[in-house]
Amino acid sequence: MNEREVENLLETDLREKGWNDRVGDPNRNVYRQVPRTQEERDLLKDKNQLFPDYILYSSIEKSTPIAIIEVKSAKYKNLEEAKEQGINYAMKLNVEYLFLFNKNRYIALHVPTEKYLLVNGIEVEHMLSLEQLELFNGHRLDNEDYVVKTKSDLIILFDKVNNKLRESGVTAGIQRFTEFSNLLFLKLISELNKEHHFNLPSHLLWNAYKNYEGVNLLSYINNTVIPGLNAQFESEERTSLFTKLRISNTANLEVIIKMMDSLDFSKIDSDIKGDSFEYFIQKYNQRNNDLGEYFTPRHIVDFLVNILDPKFGEKVYDPFTGTGGMLIKSFDYMLSELQRREIYNDETLASLRKNSLHGSEISDTAKIAKMNMILTGDGHSNIIQQDTFSNPIDNLYDVIISNIPFNLDITKQQAELYPLEINSGNAAAIQHIMKAMKENTGTARAAVIVPEAILETGTYKDLREKMVKEKWLEGIISLPSNVFLPYTEAKTSILLLNGKSTPKLEKIFFYTVDNDGYTLTTRRRKIHGINDLDEFIAVYEEIKQGAIDETTERKDITFVDRKSILNNKNRSLQLFNYEDALKDGHVRLGKIIERIRILNTKGYPTASITNKTFWGLLLGQEFWGQNFASVTSETNSNYSIAEPKWLAFNPSRANIGSFGINMNDTPVAITSAYPVFKIIDSNFLPEYVYLQIMHNPIVKEDINKRSYGTVRQNLNFSDFSSVQIPIKSLEEQEQIVNSILGKMNIIKEKEIELNNILENNFTI
Repeated sequence: MNEREVENLLETDLREKGWNDRVGDPNRNVYRQVPRTQEERDLLKDKNQLFPDYILYSSIEKSTPIAIIEVKSAKYKNLEEAKEQGINYAMKLNVEYLFLFNKNRYIALHVPTEKYLLVNGIEVEHMLSLEQLELFNGHRLDNEDYVVKTKSDLIILFDKVNNKLRESGVTAGIQRFTEFSNLLFLKLISELNKEHHFNLPSHLLWNAYKNYEGVNLLSYINNTVIPGLNAQFESEERTSLFTKLRISNTANLEVIIKMMDSLDFSKIDSDIKGDSFEYFIQKYNQRNNDLGEYFTPRHIVDFLVNILDPKFGEKVYDPFTGTGGMLIKSFDYMLSELQRREIYNDETLASLRKNSLHGSEISDTAKIAKMNMILTGDGHSNIIQQDTFSNPIDNLYDVIISNIPFNLDITKQQAELYPLEINSGNAAAIQHIMKAMKENTGTARAAVIVPEAILETGTYKDLREKMVKEKWLEGIISLPSNVFLPYTEAKTSILLLNGKSTPKLEKIFFYTVDNDGYTLTTRRRKIHGINDLDEFIAVYEEIKQGAIDETTERKDITFVDRKSILNNKNRSLQLFNYEDALKDGHVRLGKIIERIRILNTKGYPTASITNKTFWGLLLGQEFWGQNFASVTSETNSNYSIAEPKWLAFNPSRANIGSFGINMNDTPVAITSAYPVFKIIDSNFLPEYVYLQIMHNPIVKEDINKRSYGTVRQNLNFSDFSSVQIPIKSLEEQEQIVNSILGKMNIIKEKEIELNNILENNFTI
């Protein structure tokens, strides 16, 4: 997409936000490339005679612009670099706000402070209306008239509703989510009735029954509202979209209705449906996840839709729809295309609603997906509640987008429906997607989130061979670990697949994402600025056109010949099997360590490896306490000895830091399932090696990339030996280790002091 096409997108967005760019209109407040007055043009004059792309004004009376916008093409490598140019323009004109846009995202800045614009602490990532912009105080907007409630406030509401539903006997997490979704839909559809032209009669709207009490409230909702809505939104399958409320405690129902009535959801700057799904599915997954269902972070959904670029007239399919997030984003994306191309009318909108989006989902969340799509403005008849695995589809869809359910079991009968009879839901899901892509078009494509086990585990060897040999696989985007926290530790990747007639690349590209825009912690916090997802969107078109290949010097993209993969014994799709050059100033662990297996014939005490303590190793009694006898073997003679300063790790939890070093003065016994190793190069201190493994983020990510598995990530000793750590002199290593040991001694002393105080003051 060139710069002018990106400008068309921006102009559509500006009009939607109420800005006026009509040439000749006396109320015009958007000027493209040429400022409004000769005085402003004189202020901007320089030897290059360049002007801002867009200049925004608050009114005719005010001479100073309120904002400028710099636009870059979608392939622009780093939007941050446009800041300098934009700020230069803004300072000359005394403009307060700067927006940078390149199709993939907005960056919004307060020019005097060069800080990102924040609304209630959340970074602005979209264009603002004039009314919104005028509410800012510097780079912040903390105004409840603009954002009625924050996401935290919503979570508090969801938590209260969740507890009330549990009190009322709706015990299963997924049932509570369904119940809440029904209630949320009743509120939202009433708020959106006029905007989306639902034309619902007043007796079905929230205000008609919100003040009812007790049995009358429940009866009215179940016997009047729900049948009425089902009649209004009847699906082609003739199945009821809305089910009667299960809640039997009418007093709690009244409380829930009153809590929800207190919020005007339409004014909340948040994806309410996404927030509620994220909340409830997280609660549910803490105890049970028999559906393999995970919340797909919304920025990842946005990313998938952007790279697939679905066009009006194409059929988009999500075979594992969940609550419909990917289809909803696709609908919004194609709707914007209609508006941008100025072909938005009743006919094209009807076609978009009826023909474009298709989904399949086995659970009751199919109904929630339909509800969500109604609220988005889309039709819902093409979402089918069924077992996707048992219903393969041939040659039907242009674009497929999905986060497959991870690691589900399937029956022999289901496996037999696909070319490769692999008894795994992961394999069936990918084959289902390949079969469903249109064969006679040169544009069929898919983006699929998969567990990383698919790239390496022996179960999927034939599937990998098929994808590579038959050229289904175009590229792999490796996501960083913890993207799906708190739902799963499983590392994930995105497979980009092409249909049979789509032009093929001779080499498969691998793109590594280190920064997806959020911290890789349980509480994922936003990282400001351009991230690796933005970078990929910018270069993807060039990859497909061959403008970026193996001759291009980029650290984040690697091309691997299909023959190399097919010659690999395991047909591995792990990049480190093909591209793993030794970095300057680094050494592979395999060069400095040796695995040791000595049986514990002398009966040394058992130790546990854990990431709960600094040195990662505790004696069993110390770690397990009174439960130690129930978790250990009767004899530990088959365990491995770890001498002082030897190291060990838990292969199935190495990706979350289960490494240990024996800092005791005597040997300990480690379960034989854990590799024990020692340092054999006198130029490396064992403590230094351990600290690099545990605390160097680059080394930790290298370990994560080499770990794979279907449920937990597993790291074998051979792959671990390929991990690289930086080389430092012994003197430097000693300084690092001694400084840490010194701090550890201080902590121990303080712990002793604290225990003495407690004992002296609370001893009976």
